[in-house]
Amino acid sequence: MKLINAMHKPDLPGILLFQPACILTLPHSVEVSDAFSVNGSGVGGGSNSIKTALGEYFERRHFYREVVSIKRGCLSETLADHEVCSFSKALVQTASKKTSCAEVEGYEFSLSEVVRASDFSRCFIPTACISLSSYRLGKDSLFYPLRDTCGCSFHWNPNIAFFGAVKEYLERQFLIRFWLTKKCCTRISSMHAKELLKRQEVRHLYNALAASGEITFLDISDVRFPGVCMLVVFGQSNVSHHVKYCAGLAYALDMSVAMEKSLLELWQTFRFMNLFIATDSRQEMLEDSYIRYFLSCNTYETYQDITDVLECGSSRPSQDFTLPRLLDVLRRLDVFGYFYSKIERVDGKGGIFVKYVSPDLFLHMNNSKNFNSVNKYSRGFKSSILGSRSEKMVPFP
Repeated sequence: MKLINAMHKPDLPGILLFQPACILTLPHSVEVSDAFSVNGSGVGGGSNSIKTALGEYFERRHFYREVVSIKRGCLSETLADHEVCSFSKALVQTASKKTSCAEVEGYEFSLSEVVRASDFSRCFIPTACISLSSYRLGKDSLFYPLRDTCGCSFHWNPNIAFFGAVKEYLERQFLIRFWLTKKCCTRISSMHAKELLKRQEVRHLYNALAASGEITFLDISDVRFPGVCMLVVFGQSNVSHHVKYCAGLAYALDMSVAMEKSLLELWQTFRFMNLFIATDSRQEMLEDSYIRYFLSCNTYETYQDITDVLECGSSRPSQDFTLPRLLDVLRRLDVFGYFYSKIERVDGKGGIFVKYVSPDLFLHMNNSKNFNSVNKYSRGFKSSILGSRSEKMVPFP
């Protein structure tokens, strides 16, 4: 079913393509797009697929096209000395040219207003760390050339939007930590996976993927934080199949919910890859560099590599899985972060866009270049980082 925005309302997408599953036990899929090549997709049961796709579309549209800078200035204009130091140390590492902390501190960036996660006081940070586009940022991109959706969130409820931004940012931190060290809490056995999923509709998807190839759940949580972060990967050794490697990731309250969400994310990418390859599409047509890279990792060897892990146990204290609790753990790790937020009307209803940013954590997901590998989060496991993994970007879309 294809719905077209015939009224041409500017705050709504142009096309919504609903693709119900041919097999009723599998998740439905939805794709949303507009004339400016902003896309969103979602999978799930019932209306969840539509909600997910629309949320992803609005999020990407805002952070690609609607983040604006209202001034230019040096970092020190509104940031304290320790904040300026954190940003300068990070941007020296992410820069595409040789630079120094002094040069970063003396440069006038395009700035956007944010609030500190510690006390919600207002300040300004580089717009380049928020916007997914380099439009009108001039030479700022020399200091921060790579961008991704890490820490971005959209929701009608502000509490959920702020919580979602931090969760999304942290799950990416846990993924990079796992990739660089090969260390995870535990590998979930197939018997345990079936037990945890037995009451969820997604169990049918799990059984279908397990029958087609190999599927592995890895608990990659950082046990200092509440909740469970689950990475699921699919492998296929048969060279005649289109999808030989795929992945999904989720950070949630407990293991069964994290497994369900990660499996749906894997399926979303799996369907795209299968269709893309089946139609003989060319990778150079894709604008997203992350997706192009991920397609280049489509080999069974990638699956074998990422499942070659060191299990370190999963003992963790019982903690509330809430935004205040996550921020409290970050404070104890001396991590200083910022919230960008913007309320916009979407078809007459207010929605809120949020992005969490911290130069004390990994700023983006391409660990192979222009990457702030030295930060307050990585210092706890820097001795465990493998050189071979540092040179290769994590195979994740």
